[in-house]
Amino acid sequence: MRARRSTAGITLFLVLVIDSAVNGLFVPLSMLYLSTSSGTSLIEVGALLSIAGLLSLPLPLWIGPLVDRHGPKPIVLVAQLLQAAGFLGYLISGNVGMILVAATLVSLGQRAFWSSAFTLVSNLSDRDPGAHSRERWFGIIGSLRAAGYGVGAIVAGLVLTANTGPVYREMIGVCACLLLAACLLLGRGVPGKSAGVPVQGRRDGPGSAKRGRGGYRVLWADRPYLAFMGLNTVFALCNVMLSIAFPLFIFRQLPAMTWLVGPLLGMNTVVQVVLQGPVVRLIRPLPRHKSLCLVGVLWASWACLTAAPLWIPSVLWVPCLVVAVVCYSGAQLVHSPVSNALSADAAPEDIRGRYLAVFQYSFAIAGVAAPLLFSLLSAISSTAPWAVLAVLALMTVPGMLILARHLPQHALTGSDLQAKLRPLRDSALDRTPPS
Repeated sequence: MRARRSTAGITLFLVLVIDSAVNGLFVPLSMLYLSTSSGTSLIEVGALLSIAGLLSLPLPLWIGPLVDRHGPKPIVLVAQLLQAAGFLGYLISGNVGMILVAATLVSLGQRAFWSSAFTLVSNLSDRDPGAHSRERWFGIIGSLRAAGYGVGAIVAGLVLTANTGPVYREMIGVCACLLLAACLLLGRGVPGKSAGVPVQGRRDGPGSAKRGRGGYRVLWADRPYLAFMGLNTVFALCNVMLSIAFPLFIFRQLPAMTWLVGPLLGMNTVVQVVLQGPVVRLIRPLPRHKSLCLVGVLWASWACLTAAPLWIPSVLWVPCLVVAVVCYSGAQLVHSPVSNALSADAAPEDIRGRYLAVFQYSFAIAGVAAPLLFSLLSAISSTAPWAVLAVLALMTVPGMLILARHLPQHALTGSDLQAKLRPLRDSALDRTPPS
């Protein structure tokens, strides 16, 4: 049984690494590639990507009940196939309509993936005894995802230096192949019924009609959780701007520093991989909402330091940008495990799929808004995107302090509530025949 769980966990880790590598490779190239391949402007491409994201926004509302009923594995498989189809579509996209279709397929796949993958992670972490197991699992996943994203981003930096259409196309083909490989890994390495973990002898497994009673009515009435989603949208917006806005900002405003994009993204990867575990251990004594306040300050610092080279002597550009990315890395190291652990612990277990699917709206909205927001603000001035980002990040600090009074106490502290239930879950799981 333990070997089967270990295999499932390792397989899931590999799938997440592959997905992150694909995003790290394509996102920094996306706007430049789509603009040059179709002859459209960056603003038009940003609008198309945002429209594709908007078209996929309703998807988590359907994904949540499917995950609660059938488990996340089939959803994750379909999501990877949709993304692969979208990347293959990018290879033949030569006009606005084809870009929109391909981008919509990719967006639907990404939305379905993140609306189901974290439920699979949370259910696997339920079987890990001891308090703060969620932070450990999400910390490991954050480290591995950073490694995958960083490898992809480093390759993207090299591709940006080459700046040729054939190389762009080859990298997009590699993305499609990697996603298909992830499907094969998940299909063979994760049991089909890994989603449902009975609690206290409850018999209603993933296929039971009794699960999820109350459904979305419970979630829509949970205003503190919805407010946390709103604040997390700001965090997510800061998170995606490194890949969407940072390379393009350097490429256009600081062209002499274009060579630095790859090393800085690589540095972010090394920091994530090496320091994720120590950072998780370091922040354990802190309540989760205070950790997220620190995240807001760090991301505001990153935004300010990124824009600073526009005013400071060129001799200081490199150290300034290095410190900026260090601030970004620190924020990401804290945000990923803490926000995911808080969202999972604040969700009722029998409708966790719905909660975590809807929680992904914070990332979805940020992903939809970021390309168009950056394009529009950049048209105003080169500093406008970073000034807006810094203000939004700082606003999360009082927001989290106020919201903490209304969130469940065990979700804020990572108390032993879940640890007390895990032996019962494990006992029930051991009595469940393998799928």
